[in-house]
Amino acid sequence: MTRGSLFLALAIIVAPATASAQEAVKVGFVDLQRAIPETEEGRKAKASLKKIFDQKQKEIDERQEAVRKAGEDLQKKRTLLPAETVRQKEVELGEQVQQIQQTYLRHQQDLQQKEQEAMQKIVERMQRIIGKIASAENLTMVVEKSALVFAKPHLDLTNELIRRYNAGEGAAGPAAGGPSTPAAPAPAKAPAAKK
Repeated sequence: MTRGSLFLALAIIVAPATASAQEAVKVGFVDLQRAIPETEEGRKAKASLKKIFDQKQKEIDERQEAVRKAGEDLQKKRTLLPAETVRQKEVELGEQVQQIQQTYLRHQQDLQQKEQEAMQKIVERMQRIIGKIASAENLTMVVEKSALVFAKPHLDLTNELIRRYNAGEGAAGPAAGGPSTPAAPAPAKAPAAKK
């Protein structure tokens, strides 16, 4: 047996012992899609966005109705008007339809941007709270539920996250550490996750 193969054999024998000596991996998960709308800020953001959406949609609907009526009016007068006038009005109506579609797309993009901005603040605060929960529970990692195929229900931290968020936790947290840096351990207020 060569020196290299002896070293490899020893590494294979020692590796499992070293791995088992390390800490056991403890994982929790949160459902952000459920948590965000269950916070007061999430509800306010959703209501505000809905109000903006409804206003923009009303504007679009009114413009579409005006184009529809103009189209119907043109159809009624088609035989009375010169062919060139009819073609010109059809082109104008087509341009108005395109403008409405472009306005609709702009409104959609604007709403998506506003939603992202509102949700980003909420998610950053949630990440600070999750960091505290993970530290208090001595969790190795916390993953988002949408990334899971299966997890036992007792590993779900969503209710605790919502409770702490609505209680005001994480609101004045330092932004310097960033969302991925776990915050200092919080007092063990939450019941320990069952293992």
